[in-house]
Amino acid sequence: MEQKVEISFKIDGKEVKVPEGATILEAARQHGIHIPTLCHHPDLSPYGGCRLCVVEVDGGPKLAASCVTPVRNGMEVATNNERILEARRTILEFLFAERNHYCMFCAQSGDCELQNLAYEFQMDHLTVPVLGQEFPVDTSHEDIVIDHNRCVLCGRCVRACRELAGNAVLDFQNRGGRTMIGVDLSQNLGESSCVSCGLCIQVCPTGAIFNRHRTHYAVKGKVKDWQMVESFCPECGLLCPSIYYVKANNLIKIDGRLPSDMPDRGQLCRKGRFEPLKTSKPRLTRPLERDGDGGWRELTWEEAFARVIKGLADVREAYGGQALMGLISSGCSSEELGAFRYLMVKGWQAGYLDTLDGGHFRTLIAATEGVGSNFKEAPWGAITEADLVLQIGADTSKSHPIIGALIRRAILENKAKTAVMGTENTLGEWAGEFLEVSQEDLPSLLQALLIEAGRRSKGKPSKDFYRRWASKAFTGLVNLFNQADNPIVIVGQDLTGRPDPSGLQLAFDLADLKGRLPGGVWRLVVLKPAGNSAGAWNLGLAARQGLNGHKPVKGGLLCLAAEDDLEPGLKERLSGLEFLAVLTPYFTDELRAAKILIPKPIWLETGGTYALADGSGSRFVKRILEPPQGIRPVEQILAAIGPRD
Repeated sequence: MEQKVEISFKIDGKEVKVPEGATILEAARQHGIHIPTLCHHPDLSPYGGCRLCVVEVDGGPKLAASCVTPVRNGMEVATNNERILEARRTILEFLFAERNHYCMFCAQSGDCELQNLAYEFQMDHLTVPVLGQEFPVDTSHEDIVIDHNRCVLCGRCVRACRELAGNAVLDFQNRGGRTMIGVDLSQNLGESSCVSCGLCIQVCPTGAIFNRHRTHYAVKGKVKDWQMVESFCPECGLLCPSIYYVKANNLIKIDGRLPSDMPDRGQLCRKGRFEPLKTSKPRLTRPLERDGDGGWRELTWEEAFARVIKGLADVREAYGGQALMGLISSGCSSEELGAFRYLMVKGWQAGYLDTLDGGHFRTLIAATEGVGSNFKEAPWGAITEADLVLQIGADTSKSHPIIGALIRRAILENKAKTAVMGTENTLGEWAGEFLEVSQEDLPSLLQALLIEAGRRSKGKPSKDFYRRWASKAFTGLVNLFNQADNPIVIVGQDLTGRPDPSGLQLAFDLADLKGRLPGGVWRLVVLKPAGNSAGAWNLGLAARQGLNGHKPVKGGLLCLAAEDDLEPGLKERLSGLEFLAVLTPYFTDELRAAKILIPKPIWLETGGTYALADGSGSRFVKRILEPPQGIRPVEQILAAIGPRD
């Protein structure tokens, strides 16, 4: 192992040693010496813009920015003399004078790095005139507000957008005193190519960029009595490391954990950072029973349990256990999934058990039958290492926004080529080629690509077949695939959501044309519909046959994780049941067949295990909030509605 060269120098009269290549700021922090910074962020590239970190090097006439000045042997550095402190205070005054920094009106007051520096330097007034220029406030975005009046032009948001989020939405525009952070080509944020990851909020040191869902959550001088919980986000299966800030059992904000060695690099998407702060449906806090007029009346918990037990028992007695079904969302934790499976199979001997995304599972299983146990899905991190990313039938912007970030980083850092096949180009200008194709025609296009790229025939395509797909974009896609040495194929719901597995099988064949990754791993990433789909499928909850093919079904239990989408036709299929009980966090009047609604906690209110979507393991998601008073854990509810005979 190569040994690192150490540099010896003096800092504030103290002889220290640090690895070669370290900056003065890094060396100071390694040895517990405080140097104030504003534009610097340890997880972003050095910038040296604010100059608050200036130090004196070898007694020179000019002060140096410590965040961008490397150490050298024999160097003598002073970090805290009168000259340095005066320079820092002057710089700080200029920053305050340049824009509107009246803290009492700022959403970030109490949790602001610029404000903290003012207190550190005891700056209670300005000795320079305030410019008083007015800058726009951009409120066009659903989740993010940019107040250019509070910006110090540190450039953190610009670097984070490019280096961590793999995007290039933000940059500097204008010159001199009119310089501000521009969005795309001088657009509003809400109309831009912003993917709503919110990373700019997390790295902003002032109140210039803030979360519009939670403002004024801290006050200077008051104790920050919030609780910080480090956990993982279970929204899509990547399980990004996250930090949750909680005060008085209210979720204040969510940050990605920086630094991170996972593919997300500490970034969160809109689903992980903003969605938990929103509620679009009323919360269900008491059990409800549908009355004879189609309305609802409240029940006690014991009454609700008794009604569910009687309803399920009546169906089983009249039609047998085969007439009972259990459906559960794959957004639930593995513990909840396991308890649900035990109740329905061992307790009620239900004839049908499935997940809400069971159709995707059945398609995937059918497509892998020829592969068998040899199928090992590519890890998500392989996307950033690919030289070609081919996205087929997937809308990553809605289902897996972090995937889009990984693709963009592959382009920026690995000069990867990209292509999209599907109904919509969700990669936008980042896609090198886009072939618009409906879900029905996708298998036909895949077959054409296989024939051209693989130079092997699957039957004898007609002239009309070639004429249909002959286009400049198709030729470009074939060339991209043939030239790639390390491609990754990403498939989504337009293939996994088809009852016919032939399209997904063709995607398997295409991914296998370039051989496997080390360890026999396929060059294929299969996007899962829900956050714990992999866990639900591994536990055997997904049925090998759809509900429509299972008869008779007269009653059962439905367990929702949150505001789950039901597969097409499922709501109508459930409407014919004689009895249906639903466990749900939110009130729903859409399921007309539901006789009983029982409240359950959301994932923020219950700890549990979730499987990584790529099959590489699992993570335990901690409980972040306490559930509303009286709401019981799912495992306790399921234990209470078991059969009594």
